[in-house]
Amino acid sequence: MQTTRRVCLLGAMLLVPVLLAVAGGLLSAPAGPPKVDTSPVQLGPGPDGTPALGLEPRESPAPSHPSANPDPPTPAVETPPAVPVPAPAPPAAPIPVLPPVVIDDDDDDDGAPDDDAVDGEPDDE
Repeated sequence: MQTTRRVCLLGAMLLVPVLLAVAGGLLSAPAGPPKVDTSPVQLGPGPDGTPALGLEPRESPAPSHPSANPDPPTPAVETPPAVPVPAPAPPAAPIPVLPPVVIDDDDDDDGAPDDDAVDGEPDDE
């Protein structure tokens, strides 16, 4: 009974990652470029017979011609060089630093018997 339970548990532990990998592969994006539908979309009139707003054909505007008297170009305004920001002043008094915390892990002074001693005598460590 115990052996059967252990074998089933081992089989489940080996099977779960395989099932997760297969499920992740099925849920991942397909490889390769996306399929592109080359057929154009034909938009027809709406239920009331009028085309949708913005979809009706328009006449292309006439091409614009340059004006006969172009304006003279305006000279570029030279900006003065940027002045670097001065460094901040040091603090007036140094910031106090807390002393380091010392953790005393020596438990020999608590009066408890030494667990390492096999023969009843304390170790010489």
